[in-house]
Amino acid sequence: MKLNHAIERNGAHGYFASANTAGGFYSLFGEAYDEKKFKSVYILKGGPGTGKSTLMDTIAARAERDGYEFEALLCSSDAGSLDGIIIDALGTAILDGTAPHCHDPVYPGVCGSIINLGAFWNEDELRGHRGEIEALFRDKSAAYTRTYRLLHAAGTARKDVIGAYERATDTAKTDAAVRRLLRQLVGHGTDGAETHRFISAYSTIGNVRLDTLDKMAKTTVTVSSSHGAGYVYMNRLREASKGMATVVCPDALLPEYCEAVYFPDEEVLYKLADDEEYEKGDVRVNCSRFVSSEEVRQNRAKIRFSDKIADTLIDEALSSLSEAGKIHGEIEKIYTPAMNFKGVTETARALEEKIFS
Repeated sequence: MKLNHAIERNGAHGYFASANTAGGFYSLFGEAYDEKKFKSVYILKGGPGTGKSTLMDTIAARAERDGYEFEALLCSSDAGSLDGIIIDALGTAILDGTAPHCHDPVYPGVCGSIINLGAFWNEDELRGHRGEIEALFRDKSAAYTRTYRLLHAAGTARKDVIGAYERATDTAKTDAAVRRLLRQLVGHGTDGAETHRFISAYSTIGNVRLDTLDKMAKTTVTVSSSHGAGYVYMNRLREASKGMATVVCPDALLPEYCEAVYFPDEEVLYKLADDEEYEKGDVRVNCSRFVSSEEVRQNRAKIRFSDKIADTLIDEALSSLSEAGKIHGEIEKIYTPAMNFKGVTETARALEEKIFS
């Protein structure tokens, strides 16, 4: 399965507004769809296979035709589906308000509106599949429960690695280097808020990383991600840039750490990078120079063990997510034939005219 094609439309900026993490399902929906920021927020309700992503892509297609930039927020579990579309210039957002990111209007009738696509399914037909549907939902829930157990264990192992590097890092030296490069590339920055979006997710189609910020940046700073040293640097950078306008991208496994920080007005991107990506950076930060090699050497066996365990657990979690995705596909095969998609299409067209007229 491929990523939802909405992120390939002209004007689209692809992100995730949630993630499957070591702490369970982690949602940024409260921030991304804060009704205080919008004129209209449309919340889609309905089961799997009811056309929510298709409706949102209809809006994305119109935004593309009319020349608007927009955020295409992919589903972190199924990156082939959409969780939402945000068109800032029109003060409009459309989102999937069903589980696991249940969302309801904060100001009903004033800003937030519910669109129930479940109104277009044939309940009599679905009731005839009740036993099958219950079994599939039970199996899907079990697959996600196992996924989160594995990710929790992986997070514990990864924290063991990061903790070892935190103890071995010269914080004063790191902070001085962070501030020096920040002054060189960003200066004092632009006053503004810290916005949060995920650019990575553990999905039913694997470990997905979006290149949205890479495409937007004029200057890319690659931070060596060797073990846990890079996370230490990135969190010190985040602290040093408080009060500046930034897009902070939490780590998909451990969201208390970050994997990227983007300065939109200066178009400067700092990101963790593997060995291959590291060499492509306009500016490169080798984090090993902030770390006591002697202390790391003394703990190398423990670090390698925890790193290997974390990678193994993540691989198994992705396998469990893949299983959940296959089960979800079977559920959609039941719901889709029971849908009156003519009604969904008419709803999408009416919503399109309402937003763009």
